[in-house]
This record gives sequence, structure tokens and C-alpha cells, in this order.
Amino acid sequence: MSNAKLKQYAPLGVALGLGGLVVAGFIFLYQRKFDVAVQSSLAVAALGFAVALLLNPGALQTWLGGRQARYGGNVLAMTVAFIGIVGVVNYLVYKNNKQWDLTEGQANTLAPETLEAIKQLPQPVKAIGFYSQSFASSRAQAETLLKRYQVAGPGQLTYEFHDPLGEPTVAQQYGITRDGTLILQMGDQKEELSFASEQEITGALIRFSHPTKRGVYFITSHGERDITSTDANGFSKIADLLKKQNYDVQPLNLQVTTTVPADARAVVVAGPLTPLTADEVTILGNYLRYNENSALVVLLDSQAQAQTPTEAPDPLVDYLGTAWGLNLPRDVVVDFYNSYPNQPLFPLNNGYESSPITDKLQKISSVFPVARSIVVSGTAEILPDITYTPLVKAEPRAWGETDFTSLKSQAGPQFGAGDTPGPLNLAVAAQDSKYKARLVVFGDSDFASNNAADQGANAQLLVNSINWATADESLINLTAKTPTQRTIILTDALTINLIFLIIVIILPLAVLVGGGVVWFIRRRHV
Repeated sequence: MSNAKLKQYAPLGVALGLGGLVVAGFIFLYQRKFDVAVQSSLAVAALGFAVALLLNPGALQTWLGGRQARYGGNVLAMTVAFIGIVGVVNYLVYKNNKQWDLTEGQANTLAPETLEAIKQLPQPVKAIGFYSQSFASSRAQAETLLKRYQVAGPGQLTYEFHDPLGEPTVAQQYGITRDGTLILQMGDQKEELSFASEQEITGALIRFSHPTKRGVYFITSHGERDITSTDANGFSKIADLLKKQNYDVQPLNLQVTTTVPADARAVVVAGPLTPLTADEVTILGNYLRYNENSALVVLLDSQAQAQTPTEAPDPLVDYLGTAWGLNLPRDVVVDFYNSYPNQPLFPLNNGYESSPITDKLQKISSVFPVARSIVVSGTAEILPDITYTPLVKAEPRAWGETDFTSLKSQAGPQFGAGDTPGPLNLAVAAQDSKYKARLVVFGDSDFASNNAADQGANAQLLVNSINWATADESLINLTAKTPTQRTIILTDALTINLIFLIIVIILPLAVLVGGGVVWFIRRRHV
């Protein structure tokens, strides 16, 4: 083939070289690594330019000897100088990493307790996030937060993300059963978090630095939910979630022992079929009174579920009413307006109240099959040391039916005398500042059973309640940052019209007039 024909292919070599440079630049900017992909792209670029030079060597000589070469040389020198300056600046910034939080409430700054927790880590922590495309926004939030931890403690925390659907082997390796899960691992210690928040991540870091046994005990011998049972009515799913958060989940029979174990961070009474005895309730009361940072989580079902409802006394219900100001009427919540389809005895939550337990669950529903209501009767005059936080409310038109026979009648239940009027609480948290005790009461236990735990936020609601109940305030007390909301409220019609006139009419008109004046002046000098 003649040289003339070969020369016509030289531009293809130049295009290949330029394409290789562009690809290498994009890959490097995206990955921030000079890896095999970048090196291969640069090799392709070099090969393209070499082929172009071999096919048409005279073009380079002609270009170097012409005026375009001089101009091109100046441009090349300026480009190289600019790239050099940018490179030096970036290197200095990389070596002297400094960030400024210019938000009014310092919303992007980690709390002092978090910075201290990072310093106290005995060894580096690895964060592994499992987020599919459905949780893309959650992944972005988690990555932003983890970057702050990484900057605050260089070398102390690394992170990576995986798609549990696209990488099932990796998810299985870490025992991931739910999308949107974050794993924190330090050596042999591991914690699974359902929400990537500063409160939860820092709490896990502190527990890594202060490894202590955290016992959660479930009362037995009254027909309660079995934490080892995998059938529909069991509580094995809840037990597994707690174990993944490094809780030591154990049964507790107060008919055998007369004390609550010393390592108990919380005691759970989950759906007893028969009432606890007065002696057992006394043991629980003494545990809450004389053990600092003690907690009790109670799940009591409606007596409408029993085959033969009885009026027999319930010492635990009596204790909750007298000592904590929480009454549990003998009723069942009926909701025809916000319940499971065609199931008025399966009320759904009517939103959540603001609480550390529910703040992350605001947009997720929960269902409570055959629940009883909870009435807050305690007042500041009677129980001045106790504060209450209703967690879950039923639809305002729901009521507590006390005539259980009407549930099976053809006419169905109707609100009447003796029934509990709405709005009704389905779950309430209480805190005793005097004895540093915490209590969470649910009017249902079915919602957390294996059969219903995966419905909406059901399982996480109970796990969050236990997390809150067992919180050790001596270790961590992070205050959530609430961004300042600033809105402009214009009520004056004259002000609104004036703003409209300036923005919509005067400013665009000024630009047009200015352009016309410049055009007229230039036209005169032509």
C-alpha cells in the first residue's frame, strides 16, 4: 500500500489516542486510583499517537515548523502550567484535609462524644453496608455520615457497600436478611444496625471500646412468647435481631429465682396467657427501683383473645397503674377506618409520636392484631418523677370495646357505654428520673411474633424500644441536631406585588435595555 493511502488513516490513530486520554481521565476522576483500567487507557492512547506518527511523520514536522506550532506551543505551556498549579493545590489540600461546617446548627459536625469515641477505639473498625437500588437514598445518607467518621479519625474507620440482591454470597457471608442494613465490625466484635445514624453508630463504637455483657431476659412460665420457637407464634425473629446487636438473650423464670440477674439491662414480659403472681411483680418492681439504669418492656394482649375472658385480678396491670400511672382497660381496640383490610380488630398505627424509638420509623406502618388500649393516668402531682411519651396511637375514631360478646355477634361491635373512647394509645414509653428506670408498654404481643414481625416496622419497633430502654446514659447522650427552619411569610399584598414587579418585570427589562444600549453604541462606531 502506498504512503499516500497510509496517511489517510493517520487521523484515526490521533482519534484513538485522544479517546484513550479522555477515558483514562474519566476513570481516574471517578475511582481516584491509578489502576489497571487507567494504565490500559493510557497505553491505548500512546499506541494511537504512535500509529498516527508512523503513518504520517511529515505532518508532525510541518506542524512544528509553522505558526500554528508556536501558538500551539504557547497553549501547551499554559495548559501544562495550569495543570501543574491545580495538581499542587490538590496535593496540598489532600495532605491537609480541613472541612468547615457553615450551617447554622452545625448539622454536618459530629458531636464531641462521637469524636471521643473514635479516639478511644482500640483498633480500626470496618463498616459494611448492604443497600439495593430500592435503598439508594439510605445508602447516600449512610455514605455521607461514614465519610465524616473517616475524616474525624483517619485510619480508624473504613467502609464499603454491597448490593444484597446483586451480591447474595457476600450478604449470606454476613448473615444479612434485610435490605438497608449496616454492619460494623472490629476484630471479633460485630454489630448490625438497621439505621445509619450518628446515635447508633457512635453507640456501637462505644460498645466496642467498652465490651460488657448486655443481658435481655424474657419472662417465662406463664405461656409467654417463646424466644426459641420458630413457629408463627414464637419470638425467634426478635431474639435473632437482638443477638445481632450483641444482646445476650435469655429466659427468666421468676418462680425459680427470686432476683433478676445482675447483668440484666432489660426484662421483657411478652404476652403472658396467665397473670404474673404478686410475688413476681414485686421482684420486677424491686428490680426497677433498686437497680440503676434498669428497664422493663411489657407486651400485654387483650383478654378478648382468651377462650374464657376472666375478671381475675392481674397484679402486673395493677402495678403499672399504681406505680407508673399506666392503665390497661379490659378492652379490645376496634378501628373501622385505619386497619388491616377487612380486619377492624387489626388497627394500623395512625403515625408515630416523636421519640428516639420511632423517629426512624415515621414513614413505615405497623399493625397490632387484637390489641388493648393504654391510658396515661399519671399526673405531675401524683407521679412527679415520671415522664410519658405515647409512641403509637390508633385512628381517633377507633375505640376500646369492652363487650367481648359483641365481637362475635351478627351486628358487630358498636361504641357504647363503658367502652374506652379514642384517641387510644397502643404503645407508651415512660421514664422515672428518680430511680433511673425506663418502661415501655404495648397493648399487644402479636405484632412482634414470627407471623407478623416482618409486617412494616413491627419487629424494628420492639427492637428500638429495647434499645431505648437499655440505653446507658453514662456512656452516650447525643442530642439530635434539628435544622433551623426559616420561612418567609408574606401577608401584605403590596409587598407581594412589589416583589413580583421587581423580579418578573423590572430585572428582565433592565437586562434587555442594557443589551440594547450596548448594541446601539457598537453600531455607531462601526
